[in-house]
Amino acid sequence: MKKFFLLITALIIFSAQAEAAKIDACQKILESGRYTIRYENLTPAPRVTNRDGVELYGKNGLAVERNDFFLNRPLSGLIVGDGANRYEEVGYKDFFQCRLIKGGENFIFTKYKKGGGFEYFGDKKGKVSANPRNYLVELLSGESFGDANFTEMMTAIISDSKKNSAQKKYKFVADGKLENGLTYEDFSAKDGEGIGAIRYYFDGDTLKKIAFATFDKGKFRKCIVKILEFNPAPEQNFLNLPGGLVDTTKR
Repeated sequence: MKKFFLLITALIIFSAQAEAAKIDACQKILESGRYTIRYENLTPAPRVTNRDGVELYGKNGLAVERNDFFLNRPLSGLIVGDGANRYEEVGYKDFFQCRLIKGGENFIFTKYKKGGGFEYFGDKKGKVSANPRNYLVELLSGESFGDANFTEMMTAIISDSKKNSAQKKYKFVADGKLENGLTYEDFSAKDGEGIGAIRYYFDGDTLKKIAFATFDKGKFRKCIVKILEFNPAPEQNFLNLPGGLVDTTKR
């Protein structure tokens, strides 16, 4: 924790004249609204019953309520965007929470491995009904990218002009090269008494890893994510309900 706090403080104080370069390509992909992103969150979430009062989930992102399933295991996430349609899933190996937003409707369901494939549960096993899309929440909190930590990492990349007032405005502060050949670009944000820092790691021009930490109102959060895919082409098969799930919405 001390190491992360020192990193945040250093990034807030440091001022650089250079500008971020490699992150710009990621920004263009996100702002196009068309992408497939796969990631692995290497930092376990705290237990629901934690006594430290740590805030488990932010306003954005899927609330992985049964995070005791995932304790000390890496979470995996998938985000597919194609304009107004998008799909998000977060989970571990054989259990995932999913959300499909399509045609002004919001479908929330879980999928879990059984036998050689997946089974799905919405309102009931194999059935799901849509809720109206909550445009007000999206307007106030912005788009989500799976879990709350990854959402902040992604929205930090987006141009300030495209963010809402509730989202932190991260600024580029430094870049460099590591001994293993990876390069990095650092960003920081200060909001009232809260401070945050994000480091994006690149192999050539490919985003490979992200380290994130914030300290706000006496609460410390940190997260390390491995990027498995950051592709400007949306995988269309995820933008429809899966075959094992029947839409029972009364329209």
